[in-house]
Amino acid sequence: MVLSDVSDLASGLQGFGLTDYESRVYIALLESGPSTANQLQYSSSVPRTKVYAIAMQLAKKGVITVIEGKPLRFQAAAPEIFQSAILDGEKKVKTQKRVLGSLKRMMEKNILPHDVIDERYLSLGSQSILTKLKESLLKTQNDVRCIVDGWGLHLIQECSEEIETISKQDVDIMILAAFPPSPVDFQFSSSRMKVRYGRHIEGRSVFIFDNAETVLVNSKTGRGYIFLLDELRAILGDTIFSEYWKSSTSRRTLGVLSSIVEEDLPPLFDSTTLNRFFVEAVSKSVNDDKLLGAIGAEFLSAVEEKVVPRLKSESFENSVRLIAALMEHEVGEGATAEFDALTKILRIEFPDTEDRIPCSVWFFALTGLLAKTGAPNEVLQNTTFPGAKSRVIQTKIFSPG
Repeated sequence: MVLSDVSDLASGLQGFGLTDYESRVYIALLESGPSTANQLQYSSSVPRTKVYAIAMQLAKKGVITVIEGKPLRFQAAAPEIFQSAILDGEKKVKTQKRVLGSLKRMMEKNILPHDVIDERYLSLGSQSILTKLKESLLKTQNDVRCIVDGWGLHLIQECSEEIETISKQDVDIMILAAFPPSPVDFQFSSSRMKVRYGRHIEGRSVFIFDNAETVLVNSKTGRGYIFLLDELRAILGDTIFSEYWKSSTSRRTLGVLSSIVEEDLPPLFDSTTLNRFFVEAVSKSVNDDKLLGAIGAEFLSAVEEKVVPRLKSESFENSVRLIAALMEHEVGEGATAEFDALTKILRIEFPDTEDRIPCSVWFFALTGLLAKTGAPNEVLQNTTFPGAKSRVIQTKIFSPG
């Protein structure tokens, strides 16, 4: 072994808690086999006056063993003895990362608004990103979460071997692919790997490793960007991925749907649009004010119980104002909904769609509030203005008893 190799190995062993002399003695024993202290002074280049004491220190650490006899001989333990130190080191690094993240958040709380922090990221070309993804997969210890389009799906399939390896090491793999799907084909099966289909980030694919490293791939250029920012991880992983995953569907379900309406799948999974159509259908169908109030009361109770419990303690007038604002938001551009606390008049204006009530769940909530509280109200106006292409509803609402 050349001297430079010994120096490199000795330097590396110091990471396991050995001194330079201890490292050289261990390497000499590993290379030459059982040796006496006299032999070690030549093979290890450790001074004669120190080599025996160094060997006994290593024996106490369990790194070498002493072979009884005259003279004593020493034998190196197998290199696997350092494996536990690696595991301890990895745990230590994880702890240090958590501490570092907490310290950064603590510091950021005290940063003045005019301060600027230069947060950096690493950019990789299309040739390097696949190598990086494979490396990150093999380093993963807990979970991998992916939101992928067609190109991202191709990268996932190129990492099949790495995914199979970590799935055997109790790592959870969650892959959310775009639909209509190109089937994700793997030559293995694992309960640790789940593949579902649904919404994705247009033109981008996201890979999140152990909730610590985030890789964003541009599907048009093939370039990748590596981020270690907690904030970005939280947005992409904890928020966007979780939301998309909840609304995704399985390959089995998608297979049934694809065989019937393959080209029209995305609209069928657009819950926001479909919910709006449902509200429109209910709004047009319910002509009974008591039924309208009953539906609204059930909806409002669900919101108060499961979404914003604090609404229960709001004053009647504040509840009306809040519902009016939410109604205006839901109906969208061209709509207004305002409650005048002085005159007690609620004025609603919305684009004329031949509907007698606005297409909004919050109109149902308003009628539910009136029904629950028994608040007296009087419809002053429900008129269509063809010239303005709008309908105006004015109702005078009195506070309950």
